[in-house]
Amino acid sequence: MSVQEASGLAAALARIREITASVAPPPAAAPTAGFDAALAGARAAISPAGASAMSLPATSPAATGSATVTGAALDQWMQRKNPGSPLVGMGDVFVREGQANGIDPRALVAIARAESSLGADPGARARHNACGWGPHINFSSWEENIATVARGLRAGYLDEGLVTLAQIQGKYAPNGASNDPTNLNSNWLRNTTLLYGELGGDPTGSVAIRP
Repeated sequence: MSVQEASGLAAALARIREITASVAPPPAAAPTAGFDAALAGARAAISPAGASAMSLPATSPAATGSATVTGAALDQWMQRKNPGSPLVGMGDVFVREGQANGIDPRALVAIARAESSLGADPGARARHNACGWGPHINFSSWEENIATVARGLRAGYLDEGLVTLAQIQGKYAPNGASNDPTNLNSNWLRNTTLLYGELGGDPTGSVAIRP
């Protein structure tokens, strides 16, 4: 290579370095407004404030698993539904008897709400019979009533394969029953499934759990 060629190459390299140095790296792309909104929504959904807006107690029993619902959660729900209910404070009894007999305590509460406004109806209150058991059997206490219904549903329904509310309804509150002249039983399934769903249960699933 001649001196003249070397000088020309050096000049070209110097010019390339000048051009490279003068070009700044592009700024990082700012997040779009849509992404910001989506992120804010996701954060709100998992924040404590978002969780507190839910109206249902936090429960996660599987239909064939063990119920993890607490008595306090049931009491909270009953207080909201019927503030004057005599069953408010009986949440632990529902949990104890439901678990002992293999039936989701939430199903027991849903039935009591559908049958007697959680024991608030005058006839139910006078008999301590919140679930229409019998249907007019007298009990000495709400605890006895809840325990009897839980045992009865276990032996007379779940053990016979009647494990969904729809299956239970056919025996518990059948349409056209002779003791139901005004056909109130036609509302039983709709009411119990809606209430059970409010409590976090699967309205069409099994209410049986492992004792």
